[in-house]
Amino acid sequence: MPAPGAEPGAKPVPVPVPVPGKGKGTEADPEPLDVEARLYPDSDIIAPGRPLRIWAIAGVESGSLPKAGATLALPPGVTFVKNIDDATNGLCKPVAGGRSLDCQPNGGAGAVSAYVELKVGADVPVGTELTFTNTVDIGDAVDSKPENNVKSVKVTVRTPADLGIEWTTVPKGPVKVGEEVVAEATVTNHGPGAAPLDAVSFWMDFDYWPVKTPGYPPCWADPGVVICDVFRELAPGETLKFAFTWKFPKKAAGKEHRVPAGLYSASPLDSNPANDRSELVFKIQKATTSSPSPSPTPTGTPTPNPTPSSAPSPAGGGGELAETGAGLPVAGLSAGAGALVVAGGALVVRHRRRHSV
Repeated sequence: MPAPGAEPGAKPVPVPVPVPGKGKGTEADPEPLDVEARLYPDSDIIAPGRPLRIWAIAGVESGSLPKAGATLALPPGVTFVKNIDDATNGLCKPVAGGRSLDCQPNGGAGAVSAYVELKVGADVPVGTELTFTNTVDIGDAVDSKPENNVKSVKVTVRTPADLGIEWTTVPKGPVKVGEEVVAEATVTNHGPGAAPLDAVSFWMDFDYWPVKTPGYPPCWADPGVVICDVFRELAPGETLKFAFTWKFPKKAAGKEHRVPAGLYSASPLDSNPANDRSELVFKIQKATTSSPSPSPTPTGTPTPNPTPSSAPSPAGGGGELAETGAGLPVAGLSAGAGALVVAGGALVVRHRRRHSV
């Protein structure tokens, strides 16, 4: 029977059924809690006696809780060194006689992300697999996915190796502008073990970019830097060479140009980081200034003879020049010069006669 006031034949209107957590005046159901343990060592290989850095994280994937901590268990032969303040929000402290680290969020609330430095003992044998385990701590809270509350990683102890780089071919002295000059850098694995190498970096600067590089692959340009990819292991004694060619413009005259080179990242097996960088220094010659050439000395003109070979006697001819000009040079300019000398002598004679009268 139709409801009162309804038109005959009208269909009944369905009444909405309340949905849990979405009805007016009710709270939504809480999202299930899921906290995940994460663990990231800087490297999966290490040499005895070398430092190792590692991230220990308790990450909240869903839901919320007031606090999430983490416990990092350390393998035998590994000890805690320090916390690293690098965009972290947590700190760790040794517990259980130093065999574990208790990592808690700063301020005692929220999740934790801690970055720590550890050290592998010098007496840990090569070939040892070090196992690190991170376990989240959520107190009395219930995790909907407890299977991801624990995370383990392994780091292998390997023979150390000394990787180094050096500019081995360099100019012997100042270089000239406008001339091509070649320099070569050499990467060497001095051993005793093999070692991985990611890449090599060359800081070129924008002003004096080389006119020739090894090319791509393996080298490519980043702003101000040439990066040469390697991404493989170098055997003991193996070398890699990278040659570059420069041609300096006039504006570089009198300046120095420095080109530092370095291994892209430090090797976890390298106990001698001092040779991981090398710097090439170009000394560019100053521009030369040309001085004006001296005026050329006239050639082919006879040089005057100041003393004629047969000058007239001051006593003869009344002090006058002989009409024949006997003994005087006969060439134009030289003859005039000789006459001038003789005339000078006649003047002296006249001068003396005035005083003798």
